[in-house]
Amino acid sequence: MNDSGFNSPESAYRIQEINKAIGSLKPEYKKPFSLYVMGYKYNEIADMLGMPLGTVKSNIFSARQELKRRLDDDHSAD
Repeated sequence: MNDSGFNSPESAYRIQEINKAIGSLKPEYKKPFSLYVMGYKYNEIADMLGMPLGTVKSNIFSARQELKRRLDDDHSAD
């Protein structure tokens, strides 16, 4: 059994799409979102980046919305 998450060419392509979309986020969204995905908590990210907690939460929320919009747009073009 293959546990790599790459069970098909389509899933590997989708992962590439996601990584590309994350890479194209605005810097103020990308850094906190990337840290969040790596498992850091909001307060840890705020401390690491020297940002207010509310700004971190807002930027991560905005990053999610932007990624959802981009990935939905890309996927609906199929």
